[in-house]
Amino acid sequence: MVMGRRIKRGWEAIDLSHDHKPTTPEERARILRSHGRVERLVDEAGQPMGPYRVWLQYAWVPGLAMSRALGDQLAHTVGVSSEPQHITVDLTPSDKLLILASDGVWEFISSKEAVEMVAACDTPEEGCRTLVDEAYQRWLNEEDGVVDDITAVVVRLLHSEQ
Repeated sequence: MVMGRRIKRGWEAIDLSHDHKPTTPEERARILRSHGRVERLVDEAGQPMGPYRVWLQYAWVPGLAMSRALGDQLAHTVGVSSEPQHITVDLTPSDKLLILASDGVWEFISSKEAVEMVAACDTPEEGCRTLVDEAYQRWLNEEDGVVDDITAVVVRLLHSEQ
């Protein structure tokens, strides 16, 4: 999740969460304790390819490239967690928007770029559509037609006068 804060020189992107990858020490340890494994896929020649993923101990499933997910019962058996990361943030009148998005958005779009893209739009709906469309185009350009999941929610923060 990213918060957009209006500053004198434009927009500041404030990351409110971080990616939960199976290679981070804490996440990897939980997966290994649950008898999962963290490895890359291998091609026909035995060469590693793609990102590190979570697998069952003796099978090449489920193959998640993240260590937290909702509703994946198979992945939960090998340490993938649905427990969210949470923090408390004191908002200021300069805090204008929130972007909650899946890894398919963040793969090729930085937090700052996303905030600037959404802030330039008139409505949260337009900002969301612009962000999703741009993520989709970047996947097509970068990955030869392969596209990951792309999900986003944009919230405009309205502050009452004090």
